Amino acid sequence: MKHKFTTMIMVLAGMVALATQANATTFTFQENGSNLDLGPTSTFTEGGISLTASGFLTAGGPTDLYAKNLGGDEVGLGTTIDPSHQNEIVTTDFVQLTLPTTPPTTFNMVVSGSVQSSESEKVFFTTTAGSLTGATLIGTISGADGSVTVPAGDQTGFIDITAGAGNVLLHTVTVTAAVPDSGSAVALLGVALAGIEGVRRMVRARKA
Repeated sequence: MKHKFTTMIMVLAGMVALATQANATTFTFQENGSNLDLGPTSTFTEGGISLTASGFLTAGGPTDLYAKNLGGDEVGLGTTIDPSHQNEIVTTDFVQLTLPTTPPTTFNMVVSGSVQSSESEKVFFTTTAGSLTGATLIGTISGADGSVTVPAGDQTGFIDITAGAGNVLLHTVTVTAAVPDSGSAVALLGVALAGIEGVRRMVRARKA
């Protein structure tokens, strides 16, 4: 009977593990409205996860973010300092993303927008807030809707997005978080505990 108890405990652990899923969440940067100035910092929330973006000048100091939505590839997060007045990220500024920590989350993919044939978008990793100095280049995007996958080693810090040439948008960002599915977890826990109690009753009945 000892083995049955051990088996039931293993089943319980397995059920709880199944109820905790790695959920991918995509931010469109339209969560706080479209075609408007968001100020120097804005926090976007999707599925209970919050992602904070901040705008900075490469020379130092803040700049305002802009949520752009003109359809097609012209959708994403830019800045208001764009000299062409298209409200996109240019070579003299960048958008910095702060990784959500509650629940524990990892960056997965950064997707560009509004990258024309003569333009490019650069994605960096850094541990320094508000600066590109010393940042490590993760990848360069040279086509519309191109993407960069963030390495596992570049998760404790910030992700910076700037233009390598021209003006570009941060279209979407996907993050992955281990989010407990509380409803399923409670239901599965109840089933497992009921099973263990059933075994206990069988043991007691046999001893009687």
